Amino acid sequence: MNERYDSVILHFIARVFLVPLIIVFGIYVLLHGELSPGGGFQAGAIVAAALLLVRLTLGNRQGALRIPQGLLIWLACIGLGVYMFGGILPLILGDNFLDYARIPVEWYNQFAGEPRTARSMGIFIIEVGVFFGVVAVLVLIYDLLAGSSRQ
Repeated sequence: MNERYDSVILHFIARVFLVPLIIVFGIYVLLHGELSPGGGFQAGAIVAAALLLVRLTLGNRQGALRIPQGLLIWLACIGLGVYMFGGILPLILGDNFLDYARIPVEWYNQFAGEPRTARSMGIFIIEVGVFFGVVAVLVLIYDLLAGSSRQ
């Protein structure tokens, strides 16, 4: 499906209701990834599904104009860089690769009433990197398979 699907109802429901709700749910899955089932990969797949819904309803040409492939490639590289930073930072601080116990980052969780440990913050850094990488790569795969190679 490369052309725009001309249905006012579909465009309204997709843009106003479905896409924002899917993105909010994806962010929720990302934020609670180290505490409950979910994480960066699952959240990235959910948000990528929302972006693909935009591409399917608007057509590949208009959907690709909203998030071009050049930006997606940069997002994939940034995701990999964040993941590597989260893994190499413990090495710099004198621990093993991906061992978050020595990361000097603590964040006070206002909702749970207790501080998050450095280990959970390290996991969150890794999950954010995976999230950006998965979103970008899944949308790029769709773009390449659909044949919309606009940059």
